[in-house]
Amino acid sequence: MFVIKYVAVAMLLAACASVQQTTPAPAHGVEYRGGLWFDGNRFSPRTMYVADGVFHSSRPQQVDSVVDLHGGYVVPPFSDAHQHLIDPRIDMTIRAFLSDGIFYVKDQGNAPVMRRMIDPLLNRPSSFDYISANQGWTSPGGHPVEVIKRAPPMPGPMMAFVRDSLDPGIVNQVDTKADIDRRWAYFLAGKPDFVKVYLLTSEDYARRRSEALRFEGNRGIDPALVPYIVERAHAAGLQVSAHVYTAADFRAAVNGGVDQIAHLPGGKGADSIYMLTDADGANAAAHHVTVITTLTQHQDSALIYRILRTQSANNINVLRRHNVPILIGSDVMGATAAPEVALLAQSGLFTNLELLRMWSVTTPQAIFPNRRIGVLADGYEASFLVLRADPIADIAATRSIAMRVKQGVFVDPAAKRR
Repeated sequence: MFVIKYVAVAMLLAACASVQQTTPAPAHGVEYRGGLWFDGNRFSPRTMYVADGVFHSSRPQQVDSVVDLHGGYVVPPFSDAHQHLIDPRIDMTIRAFLSDGIFYVKDQGNAPVMRRMIDPLLNRPSSFDYISANQGWTSPGGHPVEVIKRAPPMPGPMMAFVRDSLDPGIVNQVDTKADIDRRWAYFLAGKPDFVKVYLLTSEDYARRRSEALRFEGNRGIDPALVPYIVERAHAAGLQVSAHVYTAADFRAAVNGGVDQIAHLPGGKGADSIYMLTDADGANAAAHHVTVITTLTQHQDSALIYRILRTQSANNINVLRRHNVPILIGSDVMGATAAPEVALLAQSGLFTNLELLRMWSVTTPQAIFPNRRIGVLADGYEASFLVLRADPIADIAATRSIAMRVKQGVFVDPAAKRR
């Protein structure tokens, strides 16, 4: 059990109230001793201090409380770069994510009306930090329209909203640049944090668009429109993430100028249409693109393991050869990224150290590139997890969390939020 000596609780709460720039000798702070701290490569014993929600390696003028970590393994918090939070009962989601040590979440497509329902309980020390693309961009009848239409009926006014405001309230369905222009102001009014486009079998786009009823949901946006959306998004200071399915989708997204690929290419059918080449890896690296895993999204275990041995093994190795950052994301609604990490560990494609870095360093920093997170050092946000065992020896240790601290505040996943 962790021994916490409270000297001045009121001072501790005040010290954790905001994130400020570190100072060489803060007046008040909390001492964390007896822990093994992750430096990006290994765990080393040291004592760290927290003042004003920020890490300090130097002792404050006054230590208000001391926390003995008793040899626990200290790591930055975890993350999920591909989620869709569509359940307004957000307290359950907060508990699940915090329980798994996930403090940073990227929502790859939602509706502003849903976001307004959940936002009040997010982005605060007692929950996880969150960004969203809001409505994604696809072709008329393109993915994910079919997913929304297949969803179970919702009671009350939400059902009418889905029926009457599907476009542009939930997803933007566009055929031309003029279609984009007509929706753009409304889209920006919802204050998206980034932009999401849906590419799906783009190499066959023209035929599938001409046979609209037959291929409803089995197509995405016209790949020729991606550069225009990217141009408008970048002018608005927004990055662009792309849903992809095939290797051709990956190429269209990268050549269109997107900043992120939301899935590894992969799925049913011939492996050849999903396989990336070294030219694809080099092109992605040249465009500074990041790629999210999302292997558990396939749900079917037999399919997942076949994909892992063939398509994913090839694509991950291509990306790694060209130093393309690979991020952790699940795309499984109602679940966290913890099973994604477990699956990747089983695959043998990554070492435990690589997985730990991806989940606690690379992915959080990609979600919030302008924040000082993912590093347990001076001046960074004092957010961390204390594990009971060494995750480099066994990545399953990431599921055994003894303590959670966010911006200097102790986090209890089970606490009720208002």
